[in-house]
Amino acid sequence: MPYVDLKSLRLYYEEYRPAAEPFNIKAPPVLFLHGFTLDHRMWAAQAAFFHDRYRVILLDSRGHGLSDAPETGYSRTHRVEDLQWFVDNLHIERFHLVGLSMGGTTGIGYALKHQDRLASLTLVSTGAAGYNVGKKISRIDRIAREKGVEAAQKKWKEIALGWYRQEKKEIKELLERMMDEHSGAVWGDPMRGRYPREYDLEKVHAITVPTMIFAGAADRIFLPLARLLNERIPNSRLSVYDDVGHMVNLEAPERFNRELKQFLEKYTGGSS
Repeated sequence: MPYVDLKSLRLYYEEYRPAAEPFNIKAPPVLFLHGFTLDHRMWAAQAAFFHDRYRVILLDSRGHGLSDAPETGYSRTHRVEDLQWFVDNLHIERFHLVGLSMGGTTGIGYALKHQDRLASLTLVSTGAAGYNVGKKISRIDRIAREKGVEAAQKKWKEIALGWYRQEKKEIKELLERMMDEHSGAVWGDPMRGRYPREYDLEKVHAITVPTMIFAGAADRIFLPLARLLNERIPNSRLSVYDDVGHMVNLEAPERFNRELKQFLEKYTGGSS
């Protein structure tokens, strides 16, 4: 199984390469970062779509999927450091970065520190450090402290999966499977809520790498943030999907893949 050892931490990843020509061998790889309590499996449709054009890498964040789950170290700063060590370990000099929700927050943090390594940045239903996500989500931390990790995971599933009714049964089942197999370590982190706070909206104007932002019109928590980021990141575009919630890539995969392909093709110079 493909792991990268980062000091005392192993990160799991899956990699897909074009099987044959024609493809742009100099095109930077495309690295996908998943959402909170999810893992690489949420990007399966994108791996299948893009792997004949690009080297595609799906990474499991610490505590998620098949990566190691240490007792502590679940701040955004840790995720950015993990990503930098990961691409260095794979000798990737420049790459396209695509992140959803928590993965987008990691992408913003990475761009603020290492945007010289990015060919482009794609933010899907993204969070941002310092952005208020509301009482529903923050209440789960209190449940974890008072009732334990299992109770927190149960409540999180109720909130996160509420949008996915019968017509979205397959999406709900995939998300639930990933959430059930999530380690839960992030809620047990003794430092949770005590890491230094960062405020991305005060800094994102410094991101000059080409940036694509996707959001669902029904995602009431994160759509306002997508609009703010589009206003403040100079070289950015915003695409909003009607009747779509948080998981844009799963709810509207054909349109998402098409628009992401068009965006990536515009910035495929450089080497991997």
